[in-house]
Amino acid sequence: MKTQRSTKIQNLSFFMMLAIVWTHSRLPKWEMVPDYFHQLSIFNEIGQDAVAPFFLITGFLFFRNFHMGNYLEKLKTRFHSLVIPYVIWNILGACAWFLLIYYTGERYISNNYSFDSLTEVIGNIFACKYTVLWYVGVIIVYAIAAPVFYYLARDLRIAVTSVIIFLIIGIAFHHPFASPLVWMSIYMMGALLGIHYNDYLFKAQPLWVTLLALVCFPVTVYLSHQHDTMLMVNLRQWSSVFFYIGIYDLLDKVMHFGSHRIYRYSFFLYATHYFFVHVLQRYVIVNTGSTFGCWVAYLVIPLVVVVFCVSLAYFLDEKIHKLYALLTGDR
Repeated sequence: MKTQRSTKIQNLSFFMMLAIVWTHSRLPKWEMVPDYFHQLSIFNEIGQDAVAPFFLITGFLFFRNFHMGNYLEKLKTRFHSLVIPYVIWNILGACAWFLLIYYTGERYISNNYSFDSLTEVIGNIFACKYTVLWYVGVIIVYAIAAPVFYYLARDLRIAVTSVIIFLIIGIAFHHPFASPLVWMSIYMMGALLGIHYNDYLFKAQPLWVTLLALVCFPVTVYLSHQHDTMLMVNLRQWSSVFFYIGIYDLLDKVMHFGSHRIYRYSFFLYATHYFFVHVLQRYVIVNTGSTFGCWVAYLVIPLVVVVFCVSLAYFLDEKIHKLYALLTGDR
């Protein structure tokens, strides 16, 4: 597998991370924000559905070179690249929110922390209180369960059947968004592709598939708003996979960023953006109290935060690489 193609598919994670930042910038529902900002939630859904391609790509990359002989080595790698950063960022997140609450006297809407007892403080670290890190927690669970996915995926017919069964489970039962059960069918499809078609995602998606996804994905987003069922949610998630991969392919043909390692900054952006976006948004909205301030909060601040976080990541990676590698698992 050529290094450039491997870099290209990993860069897709950075592209989708920008959509996630946009989604998280639209989460607050403060009273001083005009209603029509919240009515634009369809754009929030489009960004939110970048999560599904994340799981497919993660499953694909994990199982592309997987066999039971390297399972323990994979776990060791995931401990350094996932578990350690997961604990570190939950600790940093808890400290940041605690200081914010302490100095402002306000319990911000955008966090789930409680500091009323030692048990709750420990829970801030290990129960994914730092909201955006739920994804890392799910991936850790999937890494531990890798032998199950592997034995199901190594036979193509059983793998396809498993994807369908997991999809039915996702449709039949209403699970929390952060539950591993919600994403098993998509992750299983990633495992299937990684084992049986390990060059699939390194190829450009056929144009007709991209064009079809450009039509189907917005339609499924709209229908899921009209009919809030798990069937529509799952259809939307699956169509988003082809939508984001197709959009990335089209952009890459024009911008040629596939050979640049921008994915190096994806995890750091993922771990840091949430705090900065919400603190800056609240400051601007509360202090301006105007519609203009809301536009700045929802459109300008996410861009400012992306530039700041990526610049900080670049600085740390270049100047204090060991620290950056520890914070990001050297991903």
